[in-house]
Amino acid sequence: MANGRLQFALLLAPVLCAFSFAQSSDQAVQSEQTVQWTAAVIRPTAARNGDEASLELSAQVLEGWHVYAPTQVSGGPTALRVTIDQNDFAQVAGAPTSTKPHRRHDPSFDLETQIYTHSFAVHLPLRLLEAQATGIREIPVSVRFQSCSDRECLPPRTVHLSVPIDLRPDS
Repeated sequence: MANGRLQFALLLAPVLCAFSFAQSSDQAVQSEQTVQWTAAVIRPTAARNGDEASLELSAQVLEGWHVYAPTQVSGGPTALRVTIDQNDFAQVAGAPTSTKPHRRHDPSFDLETQIYTHSFAVHLPLRLLEAQATGIREIPVSVRFQSCSDRECLPPRTVHLSVPIDLRPDS
């Protein structure tokens, strides 16, 4: 009898593993589909060393989902964070600003949270450094966020974007 249970467990194990993997894959795909990100550098069109510019990120949140805003209370969800990755021509020049979030009590965390639904924007001030190369360069941007619906919260994830900027030599 014990031998029969062991055989049954050994036969069932691969099926359970495959089901578990399928759920993880579904969550990864779902996380990618809950928010669509776009980014652009706003002013100046052709930038020179020392210029200031603004990086604008726009997000479109899938109906029924929300993203947590940059300001959250301790012990709550993962707050939205936008950073410029290591590069030799652009750096953050101040605090980000964003669309005003909605406040709501979140039963998943049993806390008052700030969220975005539908669409929102984040602006990040930039300063352009003395770059060795000119022409079209790509600003590496990382966006860390968590998206949830009324039924489930997906694990926090980081999206990496490359935002083109046209760097001109000093005149």
